[in-house]
Amino acid sequence: MSALPLAFQKEIVAELVAEDALLIMAKGLGLRSIVGAFLQIYSQPQNLVLLININAEEETALRDDLLRSTDIGQGGAYFRSITSEQGAAERGDLYRYGGVLAVTSRILVMDLLTGRIPLHLVTGILVVNAHRVTATSTEAFILRLFRQGNSEGFIKAFSDQPETFSHGFATLEKTMKLLYLRKVNLWPRFHVTVTESLESHAADVIEIRQPMTKAMKTIQAAIVECIDICLQELRRSSSAIELDIDDFTVEKALFKSFDVIIRRQLDPIWHRVSSKTKQLVGDLKTLRNLLGYLVSYDSVNFNLYLETILAAQNPTFGSYWIMTDPADKIYSTAKSRVFLPQAGYTDPDDPNMLPNTRPVLEELPKWNVLSEIMDEIELEMYHAPHPEGLDTVLVMVQDQRTCAQVKRYLSTPKSNSSTRGKPLMRDLLHGYLRWKSNMKHLKDSLANKKPGTAAPSSSTSGNHASTPTRGPPANKRRRVRGGGNMAVPVTKHTTASFEKETEAIAAFIQATQEGPASSLARVYYHDIEEIDDPADYFGLVEPNNLVVVHSYTGESDARLLENVKPRFIIMYDPDPTFVRCVEVYKASHPGKQVRVYFTVYDNSVEEQLYLSALRREKDAFTKLIRDKANMVLPIEEIQAKQVQDQSLLRNIHTRIAGGGKTGVERPLPRIVVDSREFRSSLPSILHSQGMVLDPCTITVGDYVLSPNICVERKSISDLISSFASGRLYTQVEAMTVHYSHPVLLIEFDQDKAFSLQDKSEIRPDISITELSSKLVLLTITFPTLRLIWSSSVHATVEIFEDLKRSEDEPDVQKAQAVGVDPDQEIESAFNLTPQDILRSLPGITSRNYKHVMKNVESLRELVDMDMPRLAALIGEGPGQTLWDFLHKDSRMDMIQ
Repeated sequence: MSALPLAFQKEIVAELVAEDALLIMAKGLGLRSIVGAFLQIYSQPQNLVLLININAEEETALRDDLLRSTDIGQGGAYFRSITSEQGAAERGDLYRYGGVLAVTSRILVMDLLTGRIPLHLVTGILVVNAHRVTATSTEAFILRLFRQGNSEGFIKAFSDQPETFSHGFATLEKTMKLLYLRKVNLWPRFHVTVTESLESHAADVIEIRQPMTKAMKTIQAAIVECIDICLQELRRSSSAIELDIDDFTVEKALFKSFDVIIRRQLDPIWHRVSSKTKQLVGDLKTLRNLLGYLVSYDSVNFNLYLETILAAQNPTFGSYWIMTDPADKIYSTAKSRVFLPQAGYTDPDDPNMLPNTRPVLEELPKWNVLSEIMDEIELEMYHAPHPEGLDTVLVMVQDQRTCAQVKRYLSTPKSNSSTRGKPLMRDLLHGYLRWKSNMKHLKDSLANKKPGTAAPSSSTSGNHASTPTRGPPANKRRRVRGGGNMAVPVTKHTTASFEKETEAIAAFIQATQEGPASSLARVYYHDIEEIDDPADYFGLVEPNNLVVVHSYTGESDARLLENVKPRFIIMYDPDPTFVRCVEVYKASHPGKQVRVYFTVYDNSVEEQLYLSALRREKDAFTKLIRDKANMVLPIEEIQAKQVQDQSLLRNIHTRIAGGGKTGVERPLPRIVVDSREFRSSLPSILHSQGMVLDPCTITVGDYVLSPNICVERKSISDLISSFASGRLYTQVEAMTVHYSHPVLLIEFDQDKAFSLQDKSEIRPDISITELSSKLVLLTITFPTLRLIWSSSVHATVEIFEDLKRSEDEPDVQKAQAVGVDPDQEIESAFNLTPQDILRSLPGITSRNYKHVMKNVESLRELVDMDMPRLAALIGEGPGQTLWDFLHKDSRMDMIQ
């Protein structure tokens, strides 16, 4: 990664160097190269720059790009990572060493609070993935701490997700306030400088619009109709649960973001949503996946996936769409693409084929297109070879499954008697028949293991049937508004017909081939032939003989193009980001010959999704341009005084005339916070309200508010898992022993319903399986325990303020010493990852994990222990549990 080759990239870096700003670019224009340019600039010992909000994959890619650079010499040595594996002293040395440091957010915020990092020496902060910064995120907490202690350092933020900033009310303005920035730089694809740079050396593009088969068109239309039916049902229920139906359109339902839109509206009232509405939300996701699988799965696997949906249906509460006329058309047409029943037919080419069945085995239309493109490329290589022999072919697909499918298709040799895909389709059909046979044997084995399960299920269904329900009779239709187009449920493709077909196939497979158990075992056990000399079988492949099949990976595709240097690129599936990557690659290497084959199904949902993605990005940038012109941001002095104003309000006494200050300056309230709690957003909000946080490792509780009050904070999911493992009982027992006012705080998500369970689910008696009954038994066992219910993290902050109002401030040293043996060393606050892994293992409890840490050097040593040593270490029962977990092969359960 040497100097940036394109004019617009150089201009972007020049703008950011001159003035701090938030950079929002279109996908595929080289955001990683821009961030890498700043790593080159600041990877020097005289600088101390923090890189935050980056994942491990992006960090590795940036480090590789930096090491490849020839302009900075040994500059790569000044780009380092800081994680929980480094101790406090080692991290302090790295901070003083300088350069660019990629720090995990939880570690950095604790180092900032404890003063371990010299804030006055920090040159600045680089924030990648700025669209993920929210008011409750740890990154916003870090920037607040940095700006309070250093007003001179720079902050530069980067993002390539313009759609995220265009949703909601003033999202861009709120994000810039959190980033402490006053300027935003927008660089869409239609920017004049970008257009001039990319279109000056455009690649040779051949667009191929392949029509779908008649059966695929029928299935696509039927799936879209099913989506419309589900949306109509959601609209009918919206009057009862007050949903915004403007977003309920078929076009929006085709994107994954539609699930987020629906759940955002339903989460606050999820406890009042009917089971039918919940099922409809899940059905929309299933139908959207079917649209994608129609053009990516072969006909055999697509039919197999449909049958798994049918087999998984609950006979009492099934999916609504699956009992409609369009769904019947989907199933019948998908099956006709694979085979057709024909009495007396025997396949002349395959004696092992199921009798009375005529294989159709419709191939994907793109397979034939791909084969023709490869023939054309081969002919081009023969008549006009590359002068340097660089004739590499790169085939890009949407996911790993399609990647394996295309590799298998291209590796199948051609035949004069049939198409290239016919042998592959026959193998897939035989695998499908074996799958149905295995389904029959699996069902029989489950029935034999649990012979008494059939009667209770039938009685249960009988009870449901005998329960009187309010509603219209079965032979009548209720008149509803807008119900003229409502589809009447039908039952043409039933589970009974599926089971009947499964039994016939299982009987045929059992009579002609080996049993399903041995075929399943072959999945895990293969005969490997020993190779005498690997050099006879392995070696470097010549570039002109190399065909690379790869899936899309976003910005990483730019590095793939630089490494492979393809002459021919086949876009098997359309992707807007990769199109930009090819444009940037060709503009950066104007002398290279690059030909792109762009394939897409004509008049398909695939084409609509591609065009809609381009339109959504353009509309997002257009909205951001308007927001930038009308945006109002506070000046920096006002932002810096927010905490001071909160301190002023604490010292004002209303009983003094004019609201004057009290005579004694009240210090800021302090809270001792367990280091593990910095994974949540509560410490950030506590700090924003003017509270002083003391991070450390405490054995008892999560938050110590005073010498008498200790709080154990639990989310709903954590509460359920703590009850299941018994960990909560031990935690509450420790709090009641060491504190006079132990508190169990149950915190709900702000965007979800403030309800533990629906009132109809509450039973009059105590049941050990119900969560409410467990809470009752917990309070009976520990009478001094207090339960506090919090509707959100913001409500928790107010609760903490009320609890601390008349209490003394806690002592950090005493809070750390609570629950720790006098002769035992207090655990490090920052080497927490091995501890968390250890405590999550079966057989390891809160009573014995410290003993294990004291006597075992590492997790590897624990795994290598034999059973007698484990039994001597933690006891025979826990030792056996841990041994079984570490050494049992779960794959053998699938074979048995």
